[in-house]
Amino acid sequence: MLIKVLMEIRKRLYVYVLIVMLIAIILGYYVNAPMIVLRIVGALSIFIMLYPMLMGIEIEKVKEALKRPWFVALCLTYAYFIASFSAYLVSHTILKPFPEIAFALAMVGAIPCSNMLIGWSGIAEASVEDALVVAVTGLLLIPFLSPYLLALVGSSFIKFNPLELQAILFAYILIPLILARITRRYMLKEYGKQKFMQMKKVFPSISALGVLLIVFVASMKASKFVLANPLVFLIIVTGLYSYYILQTIFALIAIYVLKLKYELGVVLVLSAVASSQAISLSVAATLFPPLTVFTLATKPFLQVMYILFLIYYVIPWFYKRFLPEAFKRTIRT
Repeated sequence: MLIKVLMEIRKRLYVYVLIVMLIAIILGYYVNAPMIVLRIVGALSIFIMLYPMLMGIEIEKVKEALKRPWFVALCLTYAYFIASFSAYLVSHTILKPFPEIAFALAMVGAIPCSNMLIGWSGIAEASVEDALVVAVTGLLLIPFLSPYLLALVGSSFIKFNPLELQAILFAYILIPLILARITRRYMLKEYGKQKFMQMKKVFPSISALGVLLIVFVASMKASKFVLANPLVFLIIVTGLYSYYILQTIFALIAIYVLKLKYELGVVLVLSAVASSQAISLSVAATLFPPLTVFTLATKPFLQVMYILFLIYYVIPWFYKRFLPEAFKRTIRT
């Protein structure tokens, strides 16, 4: 029964995020939860988000990057550097009057490489193998690149110590990663690969529960501000979608210039727009103001809607219109 509930949450995560957010906003207006309680729930949710996600990732697959290193480098350039450039443009123009929201967008650009890149690539019939390598490599680079890119783009909005953020990122990624590797090896030895692969299907659903917990905490913290300023939703939507559109345009230009086949082009676009939810939320909940956390908490719903539009309409239309031969040579024909 519990597994079915978790699978349902994962399947319609964007819906449940919206429901939990609304409940928490209303509850937070009337109930003043002790900050210590919110911090304990927040810390628990961080572990619930990251540990199962990392347990399901095959770190060993990184060696496969040697097959197509130029493409992995291209995707990571878009995921980190072009993304931070797009975030800079939007945060320092449209979002400049709203520093905590602008900083959240800077985090979106600086902390990329969502594990969902793999899932979305499968749905879009793209190269899942390349998506896996990009996601894993990008994850391992986060502690080294993200603090300094975030400082470059967002330090004018919120001051922070990049070295402190780097230490937190190492802790949030390396500790769950080490525990996940130990657990993974134990489970493979104890249950065998076939049984483990069946159990692995539940891991993203457990991570989804962690997302809901931290969305709840973030929404309660930001409740009074959001209800006093209802237009904050419109500001967040405008900022995030402006960023996504910029990233999409930059990626489509590269696809056209390099004449990338569809199965690679989709991975590039998704690398550019599908940023990490768990890690950015975890960091924000630890270090940054409630409105920054709340902004990131709205991202799953908005990002899912945008990616669905991309993979079902925008990218197929672009290939049929501008690169029909690259589209025909794929498994979609």
